[in-house]
Amino acid sequence: MKERVRLESDTLYAVIAAVSSSADLDRVLGAIVELLTEATECHACFVYLRDGERLRMRAASSIYAHVVGRVEMSLDEGLTGWVARHNEPAFIRDNALDDPRTRHFPELEEERFQSICAVPVPARSGDVLGVIVLHTAAPREFDEGVLSFLAHTASVVAGAIENARLLEDSRRRVEMLTGLASLSQDVAAATRREDLYRVATVSVRRLLQAHACRLYRLDADTGELELAASDPPGDDAPLPGAASSVLLEVLRRPGRRPPPGVAATAEDASLLAAPLAVGEEDVGVLTVAARQRDAFGAREDELLRTAANQVALALKRTELIERLTAENITRDLFDALAAGAGAVAEARARAAGFDLSRRHVILHVVPGDPSAGGPAWPMLAERVETRLRRISAGAVYDHGRQTLRGVAALDGAADELAGVIGELGELGAAEGVHIGMSETRRGPGHAARSLSEAADAARVARALAPTGGAFAYSQLGAYRYLIHLPLDELASDRHSDAIERLIDYDRRRRARLVDTLEEYLHSRGSTAATARKLYVHPNTLRQRLDRIQKITDLDLDDEDLLSLELAIKLVRLRGA
Repeated sequence: MKERVRLESDTLYAVIAAVSSSADLDRVLGAIVELLTEATECHACFVYLRDGERLRMRAASSIYAHVVGRVEMSLDEGLTGWVARHNEPAFIRDNALDDPRTRHFPELEEERFQSICAVPVPARSGDVLGVIVLHTAAPREFDEGVLSFLAHTASVVAGAIENARLLEDSRRRVEMLTGLASLSQDVAAATRREDLYRVATVSVRRLLQAHACRLYRLDADTGELELAASDPPGDDAPLPGAASSVLLEVLRRPGRRPPPGVAATAEDASLLAAPLAVGEEDVGVLTVAARQRDAFGAREDELLRTAANQVALALKRTELIERLTAENITRDLFDALAAGAGAVAEARARAAGFDLSRRHVILHVVPGDPSAGGPAWPMLAERVETRLRRISAGAVYDHGRQTLRGVAALDGAADELAGVIGELGELGAAEGVHIGMSETRRGPGHAARSLSEAADAARVARALAPTGGAFAYSQLGAYRYLIHLPLDELASDRHSDAIERLIDYDRRRRARLVDTLEEYLHSRGSTAATARKLYVHPNTLRQRLDRIQKITDLDLDDEDLLSLELAIKLVRLRGA
């Protein structure tokens, strides 16, 4: 008896010495396990530490050292979980696997053991920090002396655990603050989005000690998240996929944790996500994943959201830099085209990602009547540009104060060009803008002429489609010769006065007599051809022509029809 007391006392002193010898918790627990294994003559000793609602093995006798960190259970599983849950020791003298509280772990070879003794490791608060477990191969009765010894040992171990965790917590806080400072420097140094994506995912993954980190960008048009970068590249961690739009809504709630089903979570993995937002604008999502459950807590959540805020601001900054750079390049491109500087234009086009050697057209867009209401020009120009890009992908645009110019590749046949004009007309009518398109050309050789053609076509579109529309230069007919006349200096004559009265009649009665007369003149006075083009019966056309003659006091059989047609075009241009 005395010998056992002396041995236990010596062991307890050795435990205290081990606890005092190092601040490294794993090293301390390893030494304690070996001391308890020898002192109690058990076949195996294990130490489990509590992490949330899980118990994880942190130390084991040398023959089972290879399973440390691989064995874990919930508080509802096994005798170890029972001890942690009830905060009281448990003993099984023999046939341990027959006890309903036990759970079999094949890697621990528990079929070899008959007896189990498990004691809780108490925290100062009264909670349970972990559990110490002893296994013996032969049936064994643990008496009060062993219980007392293990309880004292557990108390000493508890102090070591709490001290080590405090130290680890302090060290982790310092690392996090240092990591945040480093992240700030890294993202501030990135001037391109691709560089920022890479820096952010690498730095955040390192900061949170995660298995993987992904950065998703929000597509403003579709509302879907698109993967922008991941570290490591091509990782297979459980991260959001098809449920991206739902995930964004979840991320607006406190906690930022996606519920089951929103993200591809698994039993042995955990996910944490934070929105990339600037003010009320969501720009994406930043996610980290770990291979074990409950890897992230409130501190990691706060840290990720802080990092996400820094990354979001940096993203907006890099986008602004890129936009200003792109605007300078495109402005230089159009200046070079206007000046006929072919080599400079080709170089600027290449920098903007456009090949001038392809067949292309110049587009010229001007706003409609500002008194009609609607968004301000800068906002309207961006909206129009977005829709134009759907018609011709890869085009380059330059925003002016009251114009939007573009160069777009059109490699298709004539029927495809006609389809493009139709789409431009629909866009112009929908947005209330006037769009002109030049002839198709290759190279920068006739760029100045193309710019002039597109501007002329837009001006005619304003005259002929006042509520919005589009014209190609090839459609202008006689308007291309009249557009540059000094319209304000041209004297009014009998024909122009007559057309003014007819336009006023159309405006008041919401009629289309001017269009009817213009088509009649364009068809060289043919009633049948005009009725066919206007999709009306010839008798209906004759009635319209009679009304036109009464309003204008013109006799269409005796008038100079060419002069009258030119008068219509001039009055329309002057009115615009």
